[in-house]
Amino acid sequence: MKVLYLWPLALLALVPVIIFMYLLKQKADKKEVPSLFLWRETYHNIEANTPWEKLKKNWLMILQIILFLILIFALMSPYLKNLGKSNQHVVVVIDNSGSMNAVYEGEKTRLDKAVTEATDYVKGLRNGTGISVIASSDEATLVVTSTEDKDEAIDKIKAIQPTLNAGSAYAGVEMVKTMQSQWPAVTTVCFTDSNVSMDDVDGYIVDVYKQKENVGIDYLSHGDSSGKLVILAKVTNYGEKDTARQVTLYGDDQILSEQSVSFGPNESKIVYFDKVNFKGNVLRAELNGSDSLNDDNVSYDIVSEHKQVKVLLMTEKNAYIEKALELMEGISVTKSNDIASFDSFVSQDFDLYIFDCMMPENFPQRGNVVIFDAPNPNLYTEKGSLDYALVQAKSTSITQYIEGMDFGAGYLRVFQTPTWAESFLAADTEDAGVVDVGFYGDYNGQKITVFGFDLHNSELPLKMEFPLLMYNIVNDNVATGMLTQNVVSIGDGVQVNAKADGGLPAVVKPDKTEVELSDYRIVFTNTDAVGVYAVTQSEDRFNGEREYFAVNFPSQESGAEALPSANSDENTDVKKSATADLDLKNIIIAAILLLLAVEWIAYLRK
Repeated sequence: MKVLYLWPLALLALVPVIIFMYLLKQKADKKEVPSLFLWRETYHNIEANTPWEKLKKNWLMILQIILFLILIFALMSPYLKNLGKSNQHVVVVIDNSGSMNAVYEGEKTRLDKAVTEATDYVKGLRNGTGISVIASSDEATLVVTSTEDKDEAIDKIKAIQPTLNAGSAYAGVEMVKTMQSQWPAVTTVCFTDSNVSMDDVDGYIVDVYKQKENVGIDYLSHGDSSGKLVILAKVTNYGEKDTARQVTLYGDDQILSEQSVSFGPNESKIVYFDKVNFKGNVLRAELNGSDSLNDDNVSYDIVSEHKQVKVLLMTEKNAYIEKALELMEGISVTKSNDIASFDSFVSQDFDLYIFDCMMPENFPQRGNVVIFDAPNPNLYTEKGSLDYALVQAKSTSITQYIEGMDFGAGYLRVFQTPTWAESFLAADTEDAGVVDVGFYGDYNGQKITVFGFDLHNSELPLKMEFPLLMYNIVNDNVATGMLTQNVVSIGDGVQVNAKADGGLPAVVKPDKTEVELSDYRIVFTNTDAVGVYAVTQSEDRFNGEREYFAVNFPSQESGAEALPSANSDENTDVKKSATADLDLKNIIIAAILLLLAVEWIAYLRK
């Protein structure tokens, strides 16, 4: 037999109080007697007026003391363990994904319930049992491993923080599968609100799911119609009762519209906001009131002004350039190998022209230009050529992070770098020393980048830095924006593509904390809060030009699709508690009630 709590033993100090009450005697009432014959009895009553008397055997007092001792024992939460099974190690897996933030009872969440159950379970383990604790949401985190200190394990369990991430206990169970071979005997106890297979794992699930009413916004999106916005929000009732809620649409924190919606159980509806006149950046839909999970009562969308960049690639065939352009978001590439038909393309107003080993008669007057191995005496002067040389990248804005990269190239054009340009590729020769074989700059409002060699006749495309070089060049020539996507879910990464010639970008989170990024091109993963994030390279990061992305609560965490109680896996055992195999508390309470009845009968007969 084990107990969970020892603090009720302090109540034993109250046992003398019961005895003390039986030592005290009430004063006898005055009585008139018709004869002195009763004087002896009256004398005894006078003696009874003294405040103390010798303690006599009193069955009611003994019964009350026994009842009080049993009550103390019940408060210690005694239970019987399965004496036939002994584990050398126990792994506690606690689901802390977004759905575990839902209310379980009162103000206690499902995660609170899981932590309480896990704490009681660890308290009841045999001394010397090894304990590991895993927190599991979108990924598993080993909180503590192989400790025999139950207090340490309990502290780690209580320190597990809720997340808003999509996930379940699955990641934690998978981690157990990779770890369990190191222990001869291990039991896994998984505290979760959603079903997870315990196949190949010795253990069971403790179900902390409890049905509560919840309505959530699954997503918010918009489209353009004649200069105005058409906005829709998908709203779902995840509860088992009919309900009605009001959806309010905000634009940059100003109310744009409101609609009331009625739902049946487990019903979804699309709420339309048509012909909305809004020229800002941030749309927000919000449900009025609160329910069991408030994190899904709001959803964001970003109105982005970035247009798709149009690129014209004039080449016979160059898979290197084509593949590099395919890796870039927001770019539409048109390809042609007929330089004679170039004039027919000019009217389409491309943002960037790339000429690979060919040059048109009429140079484009609008849009920026990249040239590979083609002469243009009107723009630059060639000083000669080299049959072969080792080329090295110089330190410039478009060679950021690839400075010092070198590669071999055959037949190179040697340039007299124009006064409006800067060299970014140079070759070291025995006769002429260092010569320029590539440059870039701004000429009459157009950005021009020139390579003095054919990519097919060089090692450059074989270098791992080549896609980065092409990205820097395209990003320097056209404004594709720093963000490749504007709406993600909690925990998702966002690609930030900043200009290499600016300061390091920074992200301002919804709580106004600022995170300076370590690189110009990086995946930002610190998306742990619902709301709007701002990305900027300006000096004034709170008032300058910024781009935005929104992080929303993952809709799959709003409702339960696979409950532990509905588990059909014969290899998975599901319980409602992990504290003991036989909880004696209810049995003891029944015994207390029985003894109280006995005491009452004895009192009436006295």
